[in-house]
Amino acid sequence: MLRIIVSIVLTLSSVEGSLTVEIGGSPPVPVMYELGIDSVLASDSSITVLQESILQWYLEEGYPFAGAGYYFAAEDSLRVNTVPGRHALLEEVRIEGAPGTRTKVFSRLLSMKPGDTYDREAVNTWIERIDRLKFVEATGVTELFLGEGGNLVLLQHIQKGKSGHFAASMDWQGKNLEGAGEVLFLNLAGTARELEIAGQTTEWGGINAYLRYREPWLFGIPLSAQLEASQDTPESSWVNREGSLSFIWSMNQTEIMGGAGIWRGYPPDGERQSYDYGLAGIAWYTGYRVPQGWNGLEMQLEARSGNRSGQDSSGVLTMAELKIDGNIYRGFMGFGGRLLTGGVMQGDWFEGLLEQLGGQETLRGYTENAFRAVRYVIAKPEISIGETETRIYLFCDLAAIRTPEQDMKYPVGCGAGIRGMSGIFLADASAGFPFREGLGSARLYLRVVASI
Repeated sequence: MLRIIVSIVLTLSSVEGSLTVEIGGSPPVPVMYELGIDSVLASDSSITVLQESILQWYLEEGYPFAGAGYYFAAEDSLRVNTVPGRHALLEEVRIEGAPGTRTKVFSRLLSMKPGDTYDREAVNTWIERIDRLKFVEATGVTELFLGEGGNLVLLQHIQKGKSGHFAASMDWQGKNLEGAGEVLFLNLAGTARELEIAGQTTEWGGINAYLRYREPWLFGIPLSAQLEASQDTPESSWVNREGSLSFIWSMNQTEIMGGAGIWRGYPPDGERQSYDYGLAGIAWYTGYRVPQGWNGLEMQLEARSGNRSGQDSSGVLTMAELKIDGNIYRGFMGFGGRLLTGGVMQGDWFEGLLEQLGGQETLRGYTENAFRAVRYVIAKPEISIGETETRIYLFCDLAAIRTPEQDMKYPVGCGAGIRGMSGIFLADASAGFPFREGLGSARLYLRVVASI
């Protein structure tokens, strides 16, 4: 066997009484400041710290049987000869801090499997992947120790986060009251499966419903299947139903989606309308948590194209939508908001297929589904104040909407609110009014989320 010996020489003459340390070994040990050591003195305790740091580094590289010999080459020079020993295998993966979640949910994110040669870089990548799971608050200490089989057991500590929520929301103006509710599971039965169910009432007595189910890691690879189904009632006696199946490939902070779906419209007067389409999309995010909330950027782009048929005509219809959410916190000030844009890119449309805008999620100050848009752009900037996630905020939702009549509308909704957390509850209360109508037309919004 050919062994390459690499020597690293580091002189610390700036520290009085410190030694020049020369380390030889393969794989090469990094320079001492990367081991967390500033200097080595000619004392037993200082050399012991150096030895522990070197052996710990070898352990983390997968060499639990490493050894090191020390001798003084000169009065102020210490020579260290290291022998790494056998490169161990991965024997087992254990998780601490996630009771009720199957270990396989985490271990399948690791590119190694028991019996493979231990790889530190693979573990570092694995920890980053765990940290991005929606139901994990943070990753903790990573421990390595010898198992019964004489190889390495990997123990990862994590801090469990929210596994989902129950939410209820309402908006009110005078006698007009509308409500909505939803339940979301991000880690269904400890399997990382996702289930979302939502419902909303309408002013004409109908109910809009939505269901989404996501099955992660098909065939043992980062490929997920997602099923979506919905029903909405854009007007009295008018029902739309839609279903889609898509596959999602996850790569670090990016998800790429492709699939197909069907839409059926049942207007109160006329024959059934049909739209069969293929869909594609991409989602990307970056950021990190701070005491005020999520400091970062999220982007989702989805497009669909396919054949439509009905009483008017038949042809190819292409639609797309883009959502961008971002927040920046600087001390007690926060700046952020949302950008929504999309609509019909090509072809004729059914009116019931068009995006419905208005309400707390799209255009505050206006009723739910106040507008139907062929194309639209909505900017929802916010300024907030607070040291924690409990914050007072001001908003001004601005939109440019092309209606089915080919008119352009420019609604603006302004207002203020407060959102904050207490225990498992997150509450958001606000009031918004159409800018041109004044405060007398304000609508009140309330959303309460209980984490599980």
